[in-house]
Amino acid sequence: MHPYLPHLLSDIEALINDPPPAPYYEVPPHMEEMPDMAELALSPFTTLEALTGISYEEFPPSFELTYEDWPALADAFKRLFIALNIDIIDLPDNFPDDAFIDQIIFHWDDTIQYLPLGGFEMEWCTGDNETCPYGDDCFLCGPDAPDPDDEEIPEPFIGGLFNDDGTRIDPLKVPIPDLCLRCRNYLSDDWEDNILCTLNRNDQKDSNEFECGSFEEGLSCDGS
Repeated sequence: MHPYLPHLLSDIEALINDPPPAPYYEVPPHMEEMPDMAELALSPFTTLEALTGISYEEFPPSFELTYEDWPALADAFKRLFIALNIDIIDLPDNFPDDAFIDQIIFHWDDTIQYLPLGGFEMEWCTGDNETCPYGDDCFLCGPDAPDPDDEEIPEPFIGGLFNDDGTRIDPLKVPIPDLCLRCRNYLSDDWEDNILCTLNRNDQKDSNEFECGSFEEGLSCDGS
């Protein structure tokens, strides 16, 4: 066994048995009945390194591990992701342990959210089979992926929100000012209002003073 591996496995096992606490945030009264939505909206962004306290430098390169080391470390990582409620949604069933370890290390500093209630989904497919870590086993871009020319597959819908320069807006990365968290209209059931809210927040993301003409003070804790 690699000399670094026992300590690393011990650290991972400790996290599995005692996962990090959920990030603290104050839930506005109008979101108290939507805990999953509140978690997604209010949980800060982090990395696996920051969340677990295990630094990138603690990982031995997979080529230094023996054939017997790979399954032990791969299994530990998979159980850790279950404990953290993180799902790699495009992972093939037959993905080799050494390649899995390489991908875990490669994505260790990726930006994620720790969402113990709702769970966080990761995707490793690049969309290009020549660069995809899964190669021909990828069910999204491999040879067995659905044929885009198949009449039964609907035409792709190019949707989403975009900046004036044509770049896509990621709603999860748009800042949420304190004013929004106090607003009863924030994350309402009206999808058009939610889109307008996101665009307004994105337009003012670099502003020191946030303004919103649709702001309505949310319900107080006593329901008034």
